[in-house]
Amino acid sequence: MEPGDPEAFVAAVLHHRFSSLAAEAIAAGTLRLPEDEAETLRDVAGIRALSTRALEAELAAIEPLIADACGAAPLLVKGPAAARHHPDPALRTFVDLDLLLPRETLGAAAEALGTHGYDRFVEFDTGFGEAHGHDVHVRRKVGIRNLDVELHWRVGDDPLGEALSHDRLSAEAARMTVGGREVAVPSPPWELLVFAFHLCSDRGKRLIWLRDLETAGRRAGDADWRETFELARRHDLLWVLHRALDYVERHLGFHRERPLAAGPPPPWGPLRAVEELDAGASLHVGRLAIMRGREKAAYLRRVLLPSREGLRDSVGQDGAPTWRLVGRHVRAAAAGLRPRR
Repeated sequence: MEPGDPEAFVAAVLHHRFSSLAAEAIAAGTLRLPEDEAETLRDVAGIRALSTRALEAELAAIEPLIADACGAAPLLVKGPAAARHHPDPALRTFVDLDLLLPRETLGAAAEALGTHGYDRFVEFDTGFGEAHGHDVHVRRKVGIRNLDVELHWRVGDDPLGEALSHDRLSAEAARMTVGGREVAVPSPPWELLVFAFHLCSDRGKRLIWLRDLETAGRRAGDADWRETFELARRHDLLWVLHRALDYVERHLGFHRERPLAAGPPPPWGPLRAVEELDAGASLHVGRLAIMRGREKAAYLRRVLLPSREGLRDSVGQDGAPTWRLVGRHVRAAAAGLRPRR
């Protein structure tokens, strides 16, 4: 294979997080690129591999801290949990750790990680993520790089995601070993729903997420496959499951008989907005759609007038002065209103 536009090809590979697979194909001679582009992919693949190994080791270190602080073992979702379904798990790299917890324990988990060198990432303003999102994001600096951990209380921002709670998923959890430590992961039926919901909740639609759902879907036994659809029916997620599988069938050619029909779409909210609105600000529109008047006004104030910490964490990673951060934030807000296709 020799792409006609090497630069565009590399940009797509990096966006969809396939650098490791691409580097492997270059080494095998099945992918031919100019040396500059090939070197870029090899370099990124090497960095991603090192980051993945560091995160695996970090998980083994922090999982008992979180379990002790919360009185409940966290459930590992996405990332290394998804990698175990891939033909070569080492090529399924990841950039952070996603841990599902009971909502009331998020503060205790973040505090416990604070003793391990983690700081909270502030989105717009302190407490914004817990109030309007689906996680608390913490990170620890190691050298020049960050180790990022997302403490989830639900899988996505839409209220439908509350069906995928820690209580439900941990009741039938499976186990896997990461970094030498055994950790809890969702059972196959629940995990398929997690992958589907995450895919539909994010405008990025990275190909690696489609691949996660495809590989897990191929590996699921008939009983688990049927149970996935039954769980989706029980928790009003059939439309979401079908929507995600439609992406996988269209782009990766994965087809498997679906025991139950999709039915009508869910109520308007963050997930529907992300799926149906062609704008970077679609998530905000979806959040606003399920709020009342005063809530909407308070939300808009927090998004349009973020705190100093929110500016720093979102657009100020390079230490730029406040006036420059404000300019970046204004440009980002304006870009969010433009179509993205």
